[in-house]
Amino acid sequence: MGKWDGWDADGFVAGGVKYDGLAEPRRKEALDQVTATLCAAGVVVLLDVWVGVRYCVKLIRKEAHPRIATWLIFELGVVMSLVAYFASRDHSLVKAALNLTDFVVVTGIIAAIFFEQRGEKISFTRNERLCLVIAGITMVAWTITKTAWIGFVGFQVVMTVAYLPTIESMRQWKPGRSPEPVETWGMNAVAALIGVVLDATGRHDYVAMLYPLRAFLLCVVIVVLVVRWERKSRALRG
Repeated sequence: MGKWDGWDADGFVAGGVKYDGLAEPRRKEALDQVTATLCAAGVVVLLDVWVGVRYCVKLIRKEAHPRIATWLIFELGVVMSLVAYFASRDHSLVKAALNLTDFVVVTGIIAAIFFEQRGEKISFTRNERLCLVIAGITMVAWTITKTAWIGFVGFQVVMTVAYLPTIESMRQWKPGRSPEPVETWGMNAVAALIGVVLDATGRHDYVAMLYPLRAFLLCVVIVVLVVRWERKSRALRG
């Protein structure tokens, strides 16, 4: 047995070696935090995939009529945001769960749009062309500079611009069903909100938090516009 030297403020000393009495509680606290983070990330991924599948089904059934410009810019923004985020020093696969899942979901939605519109001419409005140009310019700027912060912040701007074609479409009300399903954008808002909480806790990864925060706010805008559309249509029928 080693020589017992007594207790101090943080544990005890024996044989000249200090033993931290708080080590076990600290390990348990860290393990609980990691478990909570993984569970939250799993919920975000499942919600995102479920929403994407439901959206694709509605597309094929012609129950949704999205603006393809929005999803093309989404694809560009998601890819470049991922590259820029993982190029930064402080990154985490779990923290970027929403971004990674978005890449898979957006790719699937674009494929569904092309499948649903096969044989039809795809056209863009003037504002949609402007949004696509802005996205392209930002991509070129990021490619030239190769700066992680420029890429990340720049493509948060691009991802904001991506919502504009859909927002513009939803503001131009006409009688009939809304071109966008409220459940899709509502669940997107919930998934993004979970992502905000996930990134704001734990390591306080505010860089990663910009992605779901922006998504949450813009999804809420679209939900409000969808609800407005449906109310006006019901009022017309009544």
